[in-house]
Amino acid sequence: QDNTHRKYHPTLRFVASPAAVPGMVVIPTAKNGPVVVIRPNFRGDVTKVKSAHIWTRANNTPDVPSPLIHDNLVYLCRENGVLLCLEAQTGRELYQKRIHSHRHRASPVYADGKIYLTARDGRVTVVKTGRKFEILHTNNLDEGCDASPAVAGDQLFLRGKKHLYCIE
Repeated sequence: QDNTHRKYHPTLRFVASPAAVPGMVVIPTAKNGPVVVIRPNFRGDVTKVKSAHIWTRANNTPDVPSPLIHDNLVYLCRENGVLLCLEAQTGRELYQKRIHSHRHRASPVYADGKIYLTARDGRVTVVKTGRKFEILHTNNLDEGCDASPAVAGDQLFLRGKKHLYCIE
């Protein structure tokens, strides 16, 4: 379908990528639209195939950051800095907390038992994984950052506007 600015439809502007684990695919839409979780063993248009759907959340799509699935929990970082934690099998919300009042474009990343969330102003918030919300650390880069962190072994890479940071 045509999605030029002249005929712009906000639900056709997908940026966030789906996330998958065995038995489940978490699909964000756009602009505060639904998050849909489906079983991966179906083909074709599954929009109206009830047996393909695990659950749907009517709103709070992350828009740009992709979902993170870890230890039977789904984490959604909204662009406004709100982190949601949901039960993977039911979609039941465990918490919805603001981590930072700045725009988030980077996807949350799991490493070393923690979730790393990067805001555009360069703040990296480290959150404990699990059903209860806890900020472990906040760190500030000396510059802005839009890119998602990358993990390699014991190293965390952060690409700022001017520098590449490696934390080990």
